[in-house]
Amino acid sequence: MFFTVKLDRLKLSAVSALLVIAVCLWCVSGNIRSETPKPVRVCVIMYHGLVKDESLQNKYVISPGLFEQDLEYLKEEGCNTIFLSELIEHFEEGTELPEKPVIITFDDGYYNNYTYAYPLLKKYQSKAVISPVGIGSDKAPEEEYRSPAYSQCTWQELREMCESGYVEIQNHTYDLHKISGERRGAAKSSSESVEEYSTMLVSDLEKANSRIKEETGTMPQCIVYPFGASSEETIDIVKSMGFKAALDCEEKPNVLNESKDLYHIHRYLRPEDISSADFLGEKLNEAFS
Repeated sequence: MFFTVKLDRLKLSAVSALLVIAVCLWCVSGNIRSETPKPVRVCVIMYHGLVKDESLQNKYVISPGLFEQDLEYLKEEGCNTIFLSELIEHFEEGTELPEKPVIITFDDGYYNNYTYAYPLLKKYQSKAVISPVGIGSDKAPEEEYRSPAYSQCTWQELREMCESGYVEIQNHTYDLHKISGERRGAAKSSSESVEEYSTMLVSDLEKANSRIKEETGTMPQCIVYPFGASSEETIDIVKSMGFKAALDCEEKPNVLNESKDLYHIHRYLRPEDISSADFLGEKLNEAFS
């Protein structure tokens, strides 16, 4: 009888041990699942210029008043504007992103970004990413008359905006914002080898990086393709240069699962002929649902 009781106790101990192990495994697996990062949904809106003259407004140029309405609408909808660097930090360091993150981008670095967009960003405490064409900012001080419609920001203006905390500067190439012969933006032309293309692209992007660093004190982490044009070889080249993200012009939602997805960030182009509620309402719904 003593042997039987002892055996029963051993069985009970064994069962208890197995239960403890099972609970521990369940807890560990649960923690692993909970630590698996959720996909990041971010809405990216693409602007270019802001002008008051209605005759100059088009697919790429809207009124300052409409941009202000956009900022108001984003606030009302509980959206939070962020920089590209914050998105990169989330994937690299696990930093938290706010609810309903939105990235506002301005391509080309037009003077009207400084005269019209910048004061509104400060008014609504909103952030934006401005990506100037390097050669344009180098030449800007040479202009006798500066027009908000077509002039580009000087480096001094870009530096002021960057230092304000409301603007982040990224790389839009130094001198590839053009369509010339077989070349379209930063894409490879059909007549050049991969080596020739790589040499050309690295030289241009390094020059833009150098000028931005010299003039603003910040180093770009993202390449913003002119016209959204790139080639199959482009990603490997920009990765080798240390860029951590790339913006295209595909109008699709962004669902980012890991850092490699940052090289395919899509943007919605903001047209001039639709209200904030209609345009942003649709795009925010696509982005966050």
